[in-house]
Amino acid sequence: MLGKNIHFILIFLITLLLSGCIRTAGINSDLIAKNKLSQITPNSPTSHLEYLFYEEFNRTVRSSTNNNAYKLDYSLKVSNTQTLTISQNSSNLEYTDVTVIFKVIDNNTGAVIHKGKISSEATSGAVASLYGQSQSSKFSRERLAVLLAQRVYQNLYLYFLENVTQ
Repeated sequence: MLGKNIHFILIFLITLLLSGCIRTAGINSDLIAKNKLSQITPNSPTSHLEYLFYEEFNRTVRSSTNNNAYKLDYSLKVSNTQTLTISQNSSNLEYTDVTVIFKVIDNNTGAVIHKGKISSEATSGAVASLYGQSQSSKFSRERLAVLLAQRVYQNLYLYFLENVTQ
């Protein structure tokens, strides 16, 4: 009986060993990608929205200042469009689109290793007061800047995860 089942036991043990190796390789790739992300230094912000983006990106990456192998060059573009006006209570809905255009530059070679463009949008201003509409628009732009910092991080994480051997 044991002789017939020895093949199944060996196959099970080999499968278990290989699945452990695959899990270890996945963890190593994750650590390498996160290490490369921690070596990215974003350019200095020039506006309030860029400052929010900069702070969120650094918080997410947990950048180490000792090894700045890469530079993140980015710019934020804001587009507002009035979508609906209700004249009886003077309420305006505003469609806000924020786009980040970014590129990652290798500081050793000066070459662009990755670039991209990510957009996100929100609708704001469903209040009667002009001050409330202005604040709603401002807050939506700020939330979108923070969201885009997280999306750039995710984009770069996937890039480094795919290119882990470089």
